[in-house]
Amino acid sequence: MKHRLSIILSALVALTPAAACLAQDVSQLGELERKVDILTQEIEKLKLGDEFRPGKVSIGGYGETVFHGPSKRRQDAGPSHAKKQADNLRAVLYAGYKFNDWILFNSELEFEHGGTGEGGEVRGEAAIEQAYLEFKFSDALGARAGNVIVPLGLVNEIHEPTAFHGVDRPNVERFIIPSTWHENGIGLFGNFGPVSYRTYLMAGLNAVASADPAADGFTAAGGIRGGRTEGSNSFAEDLAWASRVDIQPLTGVKAGMGLFLGEADQGRTTFSVPVTLWETHAAAEWRGASLKALYAQGRIGNVDALDSEQGFTDAARNSIGRRLFGGYVEGAFDLLTLARHNQGQALYPFLRYERYDTQAETPSAFAKDPANSRVEYTLGATCKPIAQVAVKLDRQWKRNQARTGVDQWNLGLAYVF
Repeated sequence: MKHRLSIILSALVALTPAAACLAQDVSQLGELERKVDILTQEIEKLKLGDEFRPGKVSIGGYGETVFHGPSKRRQDAGPSHAKKQADNLRAVLYAGYKFNDWILFNSELEFEHGGTGEGGEVRGEAAIEQAYLEFKFSDALGARAGNVIVPLGLVNEIHEPTAFHGVDRPNVERFIIPSTWHENGIGLFGNFGPVSYRTYLMAGLNAVASADPAADGFTAAGGIRGGRTEGSNSFAEDLAWASRVDIQPLTGVKAGMGLFLGEADQGRTTFSVPVTLWETHAAAEWRGASLKALYAQGRIGNVDALDSEQGFTDAARNSIGRRLFGGYVEGAFDLLTLARHNQGQALYPFLRYERYDTQAETPSAFAKDPANSRVEYTLGATCKPIAQVAVKLDRQWKRNQARTGVDQWNLGLAYVF
């Protein structure tokens, strides 16, 4: 027993210096981390001077990869000549910084179609999708300034691919409300109980095609979509006003409307091009069931003169629509809410109906292209193993009055973090 005790005491004596060194190393490591943190803040102070205040950085993002498999036949049974495509559609990074409890910065940097390269946007682009400073004075009143999202529709502001059903966004919210639609501007936002609002003054659209800033101008098939300059050297000779009001009377229920007013000639024509676009929307969720509906309508002034400016002709049927409209209804149900022990997964079969026309009305001297009067049905499912990841599969039946629509299968993988 004494022999064992002497061995233990000898081991303790031998280990004591090592333990002391280890404790000292741990202490020194903690002190080193503290000094690095202090040094980092000192560097920030040197860069920012007296304006420096310790804050909080936020990093996030989202992305989606999609596959489109169009039918070999058109609606009229003729060959479609459409090709299957796989696309790394977008990868987006969020970066934000909270300066204090009432001032913050938000940004969104987007890479589309796998990056950038030859061939224009089809081969990829990189763009700032939003970047603004926010000043929140109270719940009822705040201000934003920078590159902001135009507050119209159900998808434009909340456009993460895990937030909507279907591999592709609803086409009404691509061709009538051109998501994602953002521009340089300044405005106010806030909440009064169940009522929320956003109202911004921003650079207007660009109706005439231009190289710098890059804009396709208004078109017959795309409506006002090609008039966005997305904050890149945007002309601001003509400004626009965009506003939205929503009400949430019950949990899971929202309804509202948005309005966009402005001129789009940007001093590049001898005539004005007034644009009005309004929309109304509603969404409800209850026990796994969800329902969405939206209707939008727009008007463009002096379209006959704008057609002549762009070189559009009656024979080509490519007149810009003097009036355009679109709407959709979508229903979905999470089957896994019926499971007794659901672990946060979701499986939503859904059905969406869309009707839209970018040439609902043209000047009397210009004929319409019946291919721009479209009806689409989308039937599919969204599977979420976790809330931040979605696997999507759907079938689309696309019809138009020219009978040239092409049906397609779509498969997508989406994530947000």
